[in-house]
Amino acid sequence: MTAEENKEKIVETALQMFTQRGCRGVTMDDIAQSLHISKRTLYETFANKEELLAECLMRVHDKINEMHRQAHSRVDEPLLVAMYMLRANAYSNHRYHRLIEEAERYYPEIHDRFFKIHTGTMRTFIQHGMDYLHEHNYLRPDANSEVAVDFLCDLIQQRRMSEVTDPSSYAQQLNEICFTYLRGLMTVETIERYEKSEPHFRQLLEELAKQESSK
Repeated sequence: MTAEENKEKIVETALQMFTQRGCRGVTMDDIAQSLHISKRTLYETFANKEELLAECLMRVHDKINEMHRQAHSRVDEPLLVAMYMLRANAYSNHRYHRLIEEAERYYPEIHDRFFKIHTGTMRTFIQHGMDYLHEHNYLRPDANSEVAVDFLCDLIQQRRMSEVTDPSSYAQQLNEICFTYLRGLMTVETIERYEKSEPHFRQLLEELAKQESSK
């Protein structure tokens, strides 16, 4: 096994353990034992738990970005891509909420670094979607895209601690809220077009959700 392959295995294992048990509930000893490697081997790859945690949080960020890239490659309907991006962020935020919340509480410097990068990228993706909708006259002229982006970003973050335990159900609920919100910003023509395409949109979203939940 190469050094890079070894690092990948460590990060994926640690991320799974941190996600299930929280970063405070997992020690470097636990990770080494789970991987059947010595602590020396583990510390040769990551100097400490904080360094490994930072890498795991960036991996969460990368996983969400990959969902976005896949959506763009598979779907040519801008409204659906925008909704899928919201779903991807909601799904991942819910899945990793314990890890993210504990990182914020116990490792604020690491969390803040991750949060700044992640929320910045999330906002950029959502902003691009809103800009596209504006450019193609999907939204009313008086619709304020900056306010809409702020609302959607805040909504995703605030609902991360939802009591819904199933990420797919959580993401679906968030999509319903976002569908309703965006509908209020659409032109009459877009609403009519959307209503005709809505069953197709929802079917595709559910197919994408099934792919997410199987990962």
